[in-house]
Amino acid sequence: MRRAIITGIRRIGKEIALKLLQEGWSIGLVYHTSEDVYRELKALASDRVFGCKSSLDSEQEVKRVVSELSQALGGVDALVHLASPYFPTPLEELTEEALYAHFKPTALSFLFMAKELKPLMQRNKGLIKGRLIAFGDWATNTTPYRNYSAYFVSKGALHTAVKVLAKELAPHILVNGIALGPTVKPPDFSDSKWEEYINKTPLKKAVSLNDVVRLTMFLLEVESMTGELINLDSGRHVSGECT
Repeated sequence: MRRAIITGIRRIGKEIALKLLQEGWSIGLVYHTSEDVYRELKALASDRVFGCKSSLDSEQEVKRVVSELSQALGGVDALVHLASPYFPTPLEELTEEALYAHFKPTALSFLFMAKELKPLMQRNKGLIKGRLIAFGDWATNTTPYRNYSAYFVSKGALHTAVKVLAKELAPHILVNGIALGPTVKPPDFSDSKWEEYINKTPLKKAVSLNDVVRLTMFLLEVESMTGELINLDSGRHVSGECT
């Protein structure tokens, strides 16, 4: 039985968790404000779902989370990292607190989770002993939009961490990322703003949740790809600048 830790389970993470359970995985769920989602998933397969509440805002928190969940799971084969705060930070109003509120759960936690998982995954059998998947943002490396400076700086660090860790953990642990485009409407977007955003994609539609799940499953099986950031954005990255 394969075992995965998933961080961030409110929306996309929940769909990935459901698919992993369907495929027979055991999962450790890291949540901050989504205890209701954890309990819903736990009710589906109590013997294969474990949870840990954490803000992932320090190295010590990361160590605790990895220790608790790896013991509950009996080891770890994969990490799927979706945890990512998202709220506007206009440059004129940017504070150190707001920057770290994004950076720590998004980038710092991924780096230190990799550090903690490395020796655990190296105990696994087979040539490929583990896989790490980070969820980034299509706009980070192309056209970041205004008023979300802390978010994009944090996602930029996450994208870099994918490449750095791919080298650090090779050849037995693979590290890849998915740079998502518009998938689920952010809570601060009105319906009209969301529709406008969707219409900027060449495909004129939101990213399919099914596609997100399928791509995640592919990366959990792939054996000859590491250090890759895949745009899954309805073609948004070729549309040009956005504000």
